[in-house]
Formats: sequence, C-alpha cells, structure tokens
Amino acid sequence: MTHDTLVFIAKTFGLFYLMGFFVIVTVLTCRPSRRAAAEHAARSILEAEDRPCR
Repeated sequence: MTHDTLVFIAKTFGLFYLMGFFVIVTVLTCRPSRRAAAEHAARSILEAEDRPCR
C-alpha cells in the first residue's frame, strides 16, 4: 500500500466514523427520556447566587 492509499482510506473511513458518532451521540442526548438528566446537568453547574430570582 502506498502512502496516498492509506491517506485516502483514513480520510474516508474517518469521515464516516465521525459522522456516525455524531449522529449517535446527538440521538442519545436528545431523547425525551433523558430530558430530566440534561436539565439537572445544566443546572448543577450554577451556584445559588448565579441562579435567577424566583
């Protein structure tokens, strides 16, 4: 195998791998059953004085 062939294979399969990984992570993150966990994670980084007044 030449260097050019290896580069072509790495770029092609790397692109498809990253696209697939992105789709899987996005779908798993945006599922309605994960909404409560996502809301908790979003609010957990705020300290008491950083939260809006209620």
